[in-house]
Amino acid sequence: MSDERIFNIFVYFDRGTATQYGVRHHRIAGSDQEKTAYLLSRIEQDHPIARRFHFTRSFTPEEWLAVFRQGQSLGYFEEAFDLFRASAAPIFCITSVVDGRPIVERQIGPEPYQGDTMTAREGLGAVPDYLQHYTSGATFRFTDLIHDDYFKAIRALFNAQLHVSCSKLLVSCIDTLAFVEFGDVSGNFTKWVVTYVDLTPVGISADELWEFRNSILHMTNLASRKVVAGKVSPIMPYVGGPEALPAMAHGVPRPFNLHGLIKALAEGIGKWGETYNSDRDKFLKFIERYDTTVSDSRLTWIPHSQADRTSSVA
Repeated sequence: MSDERIFNIFVYFDRGTATQYGVRHHRIAGSDQEKTAYLLSRIEQDHPIARRFHFTRSFTPEEWLAVFRQGQSLGYFEEAFDLFRASAAPIFCITSVVDGRPIVERQIGPEPYQGDTMTAREGLGAVPDYLQHYTSGATFRFTDLIHDDYFKAIRALFNAQLHVSCSKLLVSCIDTLAFVEFGDVSGNFTKWVVTYVDLTPVGISADELWEFRNSILHMTNLASRKVVAGKVSPIMPYVGGPEALPAMAHGVPRPFNLHGLIKALAEGIGKWGETYNSDRDKFLKFIERYDTTVSDSRLTWIPHSQADRTSSVA
């Protein structure tokens, strides 16, 4: 109930990018709830006159949401908190101001914006939040996440001898990882493979794998346009040891061991995950992009009955 300094913080987005934030402080007494309510009541008056500071980097709205998802937003306001002598755990309200207009869509506190807070829908439940499920202390378990989202199904298909379907999901997994790493840009698939996967034991190149991906995903054949044009050599998966290697007849696509490719990709994913441990901005980009993906464990629908959960295709 004591009198303390509290803060209205504003993040200014102009034409889709924020480079500045503003702070307006007040000193009032009351409960924490009363102080927060006061800050909310002052948003319209405070945002035009708040003292402005520069971020150390720029943010898009999606990147700024990723900051909240990670739970490290206060670290970006240290200059203002030092200037205004804020307490170690200040009461604050953060509001986005988009092209001069404050947007109060949700109230996000000092805790990470994760779990039910983010995904819950009244009367429907909540989709599991991967950030909570795969975080242990300060460590995020990348390989466990990708294993559960992709490799469980890849291994299940391989063990069921559904090798074409396994190949499709395998290259689709690379598509997702390349998007998360580099964004939706041309060449991201081969760039990710070259950067993280050692294909030497498999005996194929990243370009050949890309053309295999194009043909197997789009047409379920082995003849992409570049293969047909003779620009890239065709490849095809086989299963078994060296003794099972198909004969290299003229005009037949060069075989590669599918299990060997799965193993090489798994090792590459481990190498890829290590790059996020020491780079906060890179992990923010991971959150921003991975939030847009779906998986078997993060369905986009919520079943309404046990019958929905057990339905099948005859």
